[in-house]
Amino acid sequence: SSVAGTSGWIAPEIMTGQPYGLKVDIWSFGIVGIEMAEREVPYWNETPGLPQLQITTRGIPKLQQPNLFSPLLHDFLSCCLHKDERRRWSAKKLLQ
Repeated sequence: SSVAGTSGWIAPEIMTGQPYGLKVDIWSFGIVGIEMAEREVPYWNETPGLPQLQITTRGIPKLQQPNLFSPLLHDFLSCCLHKDERRRWSAKKLLQ
């Protein structure tokens, strides 16, 4: 019943104690995508170590400088970063 991971990358369902499956890794992958594009974990500077608190109050992370990135990247990230795990794409679907 313990949680292992770093809060900036942990999917919302884990943080709220809900059942979860393989798509928690897709959430983390989306966060890594933002981190790679912007060289910063979403919300990290506002509450170091607790960015999940910001996700629950401010919503799903978005690119801070959206004009610098292609619509394809925006679409890809939005497919990874659904709060509802059922709406989050699978790895297979992301690769198509």
